[in-house]
Amino acid sequence: MVARVTTSYRAVELGLSDIWIGVVGASFSLLPLLLATQVGTRIDRKGARGAFLVGAGCVVISALGLFATGNSIIALLGWTGLLGIGHLLCLLSQHATAADQPTDAIRERMFGHYTALISFAQILAPLVVALFAGPGAVPHTWLLFAVAAVAGLISLGCVLLMRPPAKPQVTSKPAPQLPVRHLLRQKGVIQAILAGVGVICAVDLLVIYLPVLGAQAIIPASTIAALLMVRALASLLSRLCFGWLLSRLGRRVMLTGSLLATGLGLTILGIPAPEWVLALAMVLIGIGIGLASPISMSWVTSVVPPRSRGLVLSLRLTGNRLAQFLRPMSVGIVAAGAGVSSVFLLLSAGLYGLAYSSHAALRPTADKT
Repeated sequence: MVARVTTSYRAVELGLSDIWIGVVGASFSLLPLLLATQVGTRIDRKGARGAFLVGAGCVVISALGLFATGNSIIALLGWTGLLGIGHLLCLLSQHATAADQPTDAIRERMFGHYTALISFAQILAPLVVALFAGPGAVPHTWLLFAVAAVAGLISLGCVLLMRPPAKPQVTSKPAPQLPVRHLLRQKGVIQAILAGVGVICAVDLLVIYLPVLGAQAIIPASTIAALLMVRALASLLSRLCFGWLLSRLGRRVMLTGSLLATGLGLTILGIPAPEWVLALAMVLIGIGIGLASPISMSWVTSVVPPRSRGLVLSLRLTGNRLAQFLRPMSVGIVAAGAGVSSVFLLLSAGLYGLAYSSHAALRPTADKT
């Protein structure tokens, strides 16, 4: 996250327009969009550790490249693309590991714990940005890229310490992996993927455009980092209560409510408001994202055979990356014409629609967890 936020600030530092800032954000998703399903299939067959190693290595190399040579639009686009590939490999490996559980209840608990750890990291990352940002509206980007490289090296070391999974004894021929078209026909798969797309768009565009909003409104970078940290803290606290809430409310109420809360928070960001109101909006967004993300991941993996979980997670991530690729450029055009605030209003409208469709798809008979 440190590297992602800093790429937006580097784009501002280079004097790029809102459209080019959107293009930089889209470059993070373009190559991963082409690779996601192949990576998911490979994880289903070979396990997640190898992809995790390659992904952590890509993150380190891209952070070092941004630190050393990311002073032009071409270099910024290239290194951001490599960062996106590393992020894809790490993310799919983590998702597949969390999904590889024997029951829905354990799987949902694992996704809750996993996403809580992600929230903790998202709290730590803005704190690092605030610590090294300085007093200006645009921080020292070279220093933040160096910090991101160090964090990537620590992550790579942790992956190297992971033990390879024991090879299971094969007593019969494994079940074949379902083709993509059959997976998409499984009940609830498309709706769960779309819910995940809405959540990841909210996270991604918040990271891309909140620094731009801060720079245009003369809000210090340390305040923007604090707002991002508030969002992550709200997500962490909601995920710590995830199992308790899910057992009492069920997927349908929780997913619908979390998407509505995220949309409301983004609507507030899209209108002129004092900083304390922006903080309240980030709390709403944090709670919504915190609950919607693990629900969508658990939902999509619970409706497919175990042999196809890596593939369906890659399809979910492909949808996310497609939205991340197309949406920043499209909203960049909107931002250039109507202002950055319009980005948040446009995204909130999409989330209200997803809340409706998810509520309709998760009928009471499918609300068992």
